[in-house]
Amino acid sequence: MTVMELLRAGTSSTGDGPGSAVHPRALVAGALAALGSAMVYVLPALLVWVAASESTVSWTSSLGVGAGLWLLAGGAHLVLGATQVTVVPLLGFAVSVGVGAWAATRAAREAADARTIRLARDLLHRPLAAALLAWGAGYAAGALLWVLVAFLAGPHPVVWTLVLPVLVVPVLAVLLALARLVRGRPELAGPALRRPGWLPEAVRRALRPGIEGAGLLVALGTATCLVLLVVRFGEVRHLQAELAPGVVGGAALILAQLAVLPNLALWAVSFGAGTGFSAVDGASATWTGSRTSLMPMVPAFGALPQPGAFPGWLPLVVLLPVAVGAFVGWRSLRAVARLSTERTKLTVAGTAVVLAAGGVGLLDVLGGGSLGTARLADIGAPAGAMTLALLVELTLGAGLVLLWDRWKLRR
Repeated sequence: MTVMELLRAGTSSTGDGPGSAVHPRALVAGALAALGSAMVYVLPALLVWVAASESTVSWTSSLGVGAGLWLLAGGAHLVLGATQVTVVPLLGFAVSVGVGAWAATRAAREAADARTIRLARDLLHRPLAAALLAWGAGYAAGALLWVLVAFLAGPHPVVWTLVLPVLVVPVLAVLLALARLVRGRPELAGPALRRPGWLPEAVRRALRPGIEGAGLLVALGTATCLVLLVVRFGEVRHLQAELAPGVVGGAALILAQLAVLPNLALWAVSFGAGTGFSAVDGASATWTGSRTSLMPMVPAFGALPQPGAFPGWLPLVVLLPVAVGAFVGWRSLRAVARLSTERTKLTVAGTAVVLAAGGVGLLDVLGGGSLGTARLADIGAPAGAMTLALLVELTLGAGLVLLWDRWKLRR
């Protein structure tokens, strides 16, 4: 072998070696991310089993319960006897995606730091794409192991819903990791990825205002829930004491209620939109008042409004989603040129409104609405009605901002 051939071989191994070596590591890292994140649910389940000295349940059943809870947090539905549990803790889902994104970023960091960028079809740096795909495949494989544990020892997941914890969660994590890596080093993405031709220009410009609008609605709903929890903390603490869960059980109960806080925030959003919500069958709250019924012993339910008629001014809370619509309209105007045509501004703002209202409705569908049968079979906010109401209210707010912008330009 000549000196030139040795130099070519050395150059080739420098460019390809790290990429090829990182794929097995990324695959293992993905599997470990799935196995490790599930321990957040499995370990508390085992601790509760250890603390319950009189329990007749085996430790394998507790292991299966932990695996089932992890799958539930990832979006799967569980079967308990003859009933289905479809309430997905949205905070748990967000944590699963966020932790996965962090792990995927670490696994693909070496490929992203390569000195030579090799784009595949003008889309993405090839070693980076391979590393992220390997991480996602490893995560899916690790998730399937917990699916097996759940089927063998715990509450059985509904098969068609397993697509969420096994595929959707790692895909979202990979996309977030990719966005973070590309933001730090833009040359990793080719022009076909930075400006995809299949995505209309209006959607690209409306994407950020729409996501911000949906996030603001959820944030307002969360703030409302926290205020109610503080105001009615005495009732919440009383219910917690009545359950007498002990130290370990009490900690697990608090964490479980924190995990569904975004779900309760959507209830508040639905109330503000005018469509109300239902805690159980027979216990609901709308602008006109609150009805009560026999409630499950959930401490957070102590923060629900007292039964009775509400003040006549309460429907003014609809101004909050209208204000969010104005915010979406303002952010949409900032996403286009100042002297863009009115049609362009209207299209971008309208698309952003649809994305915001649809995003909140999609979250409500993901969060589910069943904790069992009979009176617990359908709880929470009506996703379809809430989405339509938000669409009208956000459109009103955005429309007012567009009219103000038009008046200002023609003045």
